[in-house]
Amino acid sequence: MMIIHFLILLIFLILFFWTARIEAGDSADEKDGWVYKRFLKISLFILKFMPAGNHESLRKKHGLLSPSTGGKAETHKYMARKTAELLLIVFFGNALGMCVTCADMAGSGVIEGNALARNSYGEGDSTASVTAEIGGKKLSNELQITIGERRYDDSETEFIFDEIENRLAVEILGENKSLEHVDHDLRLMETLDDLPVSISWRPDNYDILDGEGKIREDFQYPKGETVVLTAELSYFDHRREVQFPIKVYPAVQSTEDSVHDALLRKISRFDEETASSEKLVLPDRIGGYSVTYRRAGKRTGALILFLAFLCGGAVYAGRDRDLNEKLREREKEMLRDYPEILSKMILLFSAGMTMRGTIEKLVRDYEKRQAKTGKKTYAYEELKVTLYEMNSGIPESQAYENLGNRAGIRHYSRLGSMLSQNLRKGSAGLLHALEQESAEAFAERKASARKRGEEAGTKLLLPMGIMLMIVMVIVIVPAFLSFNL
Repeated sequence: MMIIHFLILLIFLILFFWTARIEAGDSADEKDGWVYKRFLKISLFILKFMPAGNHESLRKKHGLLSPSTGGKAETHKYMARKTAELLLIVFFGNALGMCVTCADMAGSGVIEGNALARNSYGEGDSTASVTAEIGGKKLSNELQITIGERRYDDSETEFIFDEIENRLAVEILGENKSLEHVDHDLRLMETLDDLPVSISWRPDNYDILDGEGKIREDFQYPKGETVVLTAELSYFDHRREVQFPIKVYPAVQSTEDSVHDALLRKISRFDEETASSEKLVLPDRIGGYSVTYRRAGKRTGALILFLAFLCGGAVYAGRDRDLNEKLREREKEMLRDYPEILSKMILLFSAGMTMRGTIEKLVRDYEKRQAKTGKKTYAYEELKVTLYEMNSGIPESQAYENLGNRAGIRHYSRLGSMLSQNLRKGSAGLLHALEQESAEAFAERKASARKRGEEAGTKLLLPMGIMLMIVMVIVIVPAFLSFNL
């Protein structure tokens, strides 16, 4: 994994050096830091090799947001910046993954004394992943070693068996008063406290008592029967049987691979031979070769690198979502401004201005307003482009049709067609058509406002319901408490 981290870092270093003289130009903003600009340069270098046709759909979207420029420059900046963000996340994710991998490698050094610590008595076996070097050659497969828990020796085991034997006669009674009169189920445990000894139970008459110490329901002999209950104590290879005669009465209701396997077998044998010691000493030689061990490293670095690519991809895709959100906001804004534009057109046109003069007046007023507020309005930007087209020699009727096509909204398409047709047929009925269109636009605007109000009211239902529940709790709980008092 370290090789992959290093190759990615090397690619970035080469790109940093290769793109040092590239200018970020208009793709960079004043607030961008030096580090981000370096990635922006790499992004611009990469975009040179990407076909421009792949960005046509983006250019159309940016053209809607910036009609005066056609969206080409905005698309180039957009692609450069979101690619730079992807590269930045991958670079720092790879750097973090490399650091974690180095830390794992540092913690997976040669095992001191070829010894691995065992779990204490009764804590169970543990596992360790190690790599082995035999004669200076590292095995490609990791060794998954099972380390047996620390065991008691023979004398210690016998002492523990004696202790358990003395305690079992009392421990198994359960609700019974003595073993001479058993009319409740016995409490047959598989282990006793924290002692690492397994206990299995075997009655000599299963028709009366089962292996779990429960009295058979069909046993109804009132004078009772004697049953010999045998407890088998086992601790690895050590065994002892303890017998309890009890009187039961009717119950009261209540290749490399071969070397790999050979090394594991030898480790298993060493584990058995040194079971009573605190540590498992691993074999230092096999097949005439010396063996060293290292703790196997974790894969955290690879996970971080994967997450970096994942996050970078999410940010890259998220930029497209932001762009689509801007387009939706543009459409809402243009629909809000549509009735206002129609009203101004009607006022100016009825005052004797030509339609071209009307549009020129609207654009000039917008430019003055924009100079004061700095706010861009998409609908007036479209009118500005229409005026530029007419001033540049494009026929007026064609400029109106371009307005409708460029806006991408049926209201403006209808307006563009209306202006173009009336220009060819004469302007006799244009004022009436504009007034009718304005009335419909205001009606749609009113309906849209009513719909937004209803949606806002629906969104308030949940918090209002929560507040109602809180008020009810505040009122009702003290009332109940006063009743209890």
